Amino acid sequence: MFVINEITAISETGAAAFEQDDDLEMVEKAIPGNVKLFEALLENSPDNYRLLILLSRLYASYSFAFFEGKLEASLLTSVPSDHPEQQRLKESVNRYYKKGADYALRALKTTYPEADVKFRNPGSADIFLEKMTREDVPALFWYGFNLGSCINLNRDSVYFISKAFLAEKIMNRVTKLDPDYYYGGAHLFLIAYYSSVPPYSDEKLKLSLFHYNRLKERNGDAFLLAELYYGRYYLWRKQEKEKFEEVMKDIMQYSGRKKEYLFYNAIAAQRAKIYLEAAGLLFE
Repeated sequence: MFVINEITAISETGAAAFEQDDDLEMVEKAIPGNVKLFEALLENSPDNYRLLILLSRLYASYSFAFFEGKLEASLLTSVPSDHPEQQRLKESVNRYYKKGADYALRALKTTYPEADVKFRNPGSADIFLEKMTREDVPALFWYGFNLGSCINLNRDSVYFISKAFLAEKIMNRVTKLDPDYYYGGAHLFLIAYYSSVPPYSDEKLKLSLFHYNRLKERNGDAFLLAELYYGRYYLWRKQEKEKFEEVMKDIMQYSGRKKEYLFYNAIAAQRAKIYLEAAGLLFE
C-alpha cells in the first residue's frame, strides 16, 4: 500500500506536468500508458481515493483534449452523422467520459457508500450534496465534469438529458465549496451548460454570463478556455456572429505563455480554428 501511495503521489505531479505542456502530440501519446499503469495499481488498491481521482482526471483530460475536438470538427461539417469515423469518435469520447465518471463515483463511494443511490433523483441529490465538504470537491468535480460532458455530446439521449439536473447541481455545489478548483473548471462547465442545455431562457443566459465573469475574475485574460466557451456557447446562443469571430481570432492569435495554462490554451487555439471555420453553420 505504501508503494502504491508513493507512486500515486508522484503520478499526481506528473499529471499536472502534462497539463503544463503545449506539445499536444507528445501528451496524447503519453497518457494511455500512464492510465493502464494506474489501472493495474488500482487492482491491488481498489478503494484508493487518490488513484481513483487521478484516473478520472486523466480519462476526462484525454477525451476532452484529443477526441472531443475531432468529433466536433466532424459534426460541424457536411459529414453524414452515420459516417463510420464519426461514429467511432463518438463511441470513444463516450467510453472515456463514462470511465472517468465511474472512477469519480467510486472515489465518492469510499466516503459515501450510498452516493449512487442518492444521485438517482433530484430530491435526495439536493440533500446529499449539502453534506459534502471541501474535501469531497475532487471527486464531485470530476464526476460532474465527466457526466456533464457525456450529456453535452448526447443531447438526443433521453437517458443523458435526464441526468442534466445532477451535473448542474454538482457543479454549482463545487462553486460553493471550492470555486477555484482546477482552474475554476466548474464555472467553465456552467458557462456551457446554461447556454446549451434545454430548456433555453434569458435567465439561464444570464447565469452563463455570470459564470464567465467569475472565471475571468479568477484567471484574468490568460486562460483561453474561458474565452472559447464564452464564444462557442454564450455568443452562439445569442447569435452574435461578429463578436464570436472576433473572440475566436483573438484566441488563435494569443501569444502569452503562462505555464499553468499552456496545455489548455493550445487546445483552445485548436478549437477556435474549428469553430471559426464552422461559423456559417453555427450562425443563421
